[in-house]
Amino acid sequence: MKTIRRVSRSQRRSRSLLILMLSIFLLEAVFVADAATLMVGTEDSIQAAIFKAKPSDTIIVNAGVYYEHLKVDKPVHLKGIGWPVLDATSSGSAITIKADGATVEGFRIKNAGSLMDMKASEAGIKVLSSNNRIDGNNISNNFNGLLIQGGRNNTIANNTVDGNLGFGIRLDRAMNNTIANNSLDDNSQNAFDSGPNLWDNNRYGDYDLPEKGCSDRGDGICQRSYTVPGGLNVDLGPRAKRI
Repeated sequence: MKTIRRVSRSQRRSRSLLILMLSIFLLEAVFVADAATLMVGTEDSIQAAIFKAKPSDTIIVNAGVYYEHLKVDKPVHLKGIGWPVLDATSSGSAITIKADGATVEGFRIKNAGSLMDMKASEAGIKVLSSNNRIDGNNISNNFNGLLIQGGRNNTIANNTVDGNLGFGIRLDRAMNNTIANNSLDDNSQNAFDSGPNLWDNNRYGDYDLPEKGCSDRGDGICQRSYTVPGGLNVDLGPRAKRI
């Protein structure tokens, strides 16, 4: 006589949950396994590599000067090795990010935009999307340094943004972005933000001078907060120059 084993509803639910979790894990493993690394040298085109890349691929760009205007329309990781220079030749934005989930790090970016840009809409890096990361770049001698228009949940961190004719970092109609640990210096206006975003531990030109009221108590953080022009955002711990 066979014994009939009854499976409770909670057991069935647990098994279904386990199967679902295993399926998600396998899908993620396949996705990661499919990620590739593409190499770019000075004889190559970065834009061509972006065109060939698949989502989640890493594009390694070696040292050199690249005269290009990049359109990032998929979630790829652009990684500079040896500080490659992206020169926009005084027209248009050097990098325009349209896809969600892209990363740009390790580049020197210059000569984006021009005095003829009456709308001030061009920048070294222009972000039109969400969930991107701009990390560890040098963005100098552009019309605007970094411009985020309408994006959410982007992270702008550890960049040096200086010597730009317009804004260093500007956010328009953008929400829930994080701007942290950047150095903003010698821009016509270092920062501007019209929306609710998080600013933390950035350096703003000569704001850290003693006569500006910055007393860092030896920890490298100004005790006086910095109000970001354009809205209600406040950096409660702006960085002192010497660190």
